[in-house]
Amino acid sequence: MTLTFVKEKEGTMKREILKSGGFFSIVTILIIFTFFLCGTVGESIAKEPIKIGLIGALSTPYGASNKAALDISIEEINAAGGIMGRPVELITEDWKREVPLAVAAYKKLVLNDKCLLVFTEGTEGSTACAQVASRLYPSQPHLMFAFWTAHEGFTDLVADDYDKYKFIFRVYPSTADTYNSDLGFIEFFKDTIGAKKLALLIEDIGWTEVYRKGRPGVFPTQREYFEKNGIEVVYYGITDIKEKMFLPIFEKVAASGADSIYWITGYTDTVTLVKQWAQSPAKNMDLVFQSGACSYAAFWNMTGEQALGITATWPEILIPYTKESKTFLEKLRAKKAGFLASSYGAYDGPWILKGAIEKAGGADDVEKLIKAIETGEFQRGFWVWAFDKRHEPKKGHPYHPTVLGQFQENGDYILVHPKVLVDLTNPDREYVRVKELRKRAGQ
Repeated sequence: MTLTFVKEKEGTMKREILKSGGFFSIVTILIIFTFFLCGTVGESIAKEPIKIGLIGALSTPYGASNKAALDISIEEINAAGGIMGRPVELITEDWKREVPLAVAAYKKLVLNDKCLLVFTEGTEGSTACAQVASRLYPSQPHLMFAFWTAHEGFTDLVADDYDKYKFIFRVYPSTADTYNSDLGFIEFFKDTIGAKKLALLIEDIGWTEVYRKGRPGVFPTQREYFEKNGIEVVYYGITDIKEKMFLPIFEKVAASGADSIYWITGYTDTVTLVKQWAQSPAKNMDLVFQSGACSYAAFWNMTGEQALGITATWPEILIPYTKESKTFLEKLRAKKAGFLASSYGAYDGPWILKGAIEKAGGADDVEKLIKAIETGEFQRGFWVWAFDKRHEPKKGHPYHPTVLGQFQENGDYILVHPKVLVDLTNPDREYVRVKELRKRAGQ
């Protein structure tokens, strides 16, 4: 039987049963219904979320900051319609800085949650996850973005065995950046500070290995690097991250004849260190830190206003790279999260993924996504992200910089390197030597 509809005078429809061609008509109706149903299902599938995983030490300031930055990024992407019409979902796992937990979390995010991209944290955590990921990749293709992974050798994985580790990208600074001529790090000491005799101290921990031991045929030691570039290292020391008594060190530094101090830190108690420096015979020597709590704008208050003249990499200073920079920082502060060296990659990372998916024409082919990232340039909140053959961010403006800030009068934290960004951020301010700052402050 076939159902048909005949129009009556009042414009209503009357149903009639036709006896001829019944089977053909029923099949036709079923085909149309199936087509409609499949179309609805297909639309539903197309709107399945793109999942991003984060393995972070969520109870720490940097873990909380990374999650907050990712939340902001994903909220913005979803508010703008998602990625090619698909919403983005963040799934977080806490590794508590325990490698077995990181590995278990990675497996869960890839195998159970089907994350397309996983952010990993820490050199040891990221390295362990990379090994697991390489075994999962053939059957579960996905991407891995690593931050808080400064160890220069991490991306040897990509360089030495591309086919096995091609899905890994670093979205964070590297210890090799110190040696990169495009970043002008040595010029900061020579030309901006005017250092001639340096005291070099290096925290004894895994990520500083290249600074202490160098890399034959690739990088000299940090001491050799300074001396080859015309800065004499008159005092050299390796320090323990548990050290709390720094005065004896500063007394030796002062006796060495150094005019500046470069302390490569990450986990050292820089609050205690600076308080002791400000009371030591070395207090008039310019002091530059690699990283630590000194990067926070709050460091001024944390040290009881003893941080006058202190310089640190990755300072918590608003640099207007794009119109989104200020908006992001305001949103991050509203979440009561710190602005850290990893904040850049955490915020921009999902936008890199979005750009790659759009360039590849979809999210289904991870090999295409990898090529899209390798050949593309991406920018949202900060600098332009582009990656070299090792899957390291390209360096030097307009690409990934190394930025340094200095605490000046009244705790003003100003950008002092590189000049192109100084001119953009605080064009009327520049680096001032510690001795001059103390003189201005009447110290």
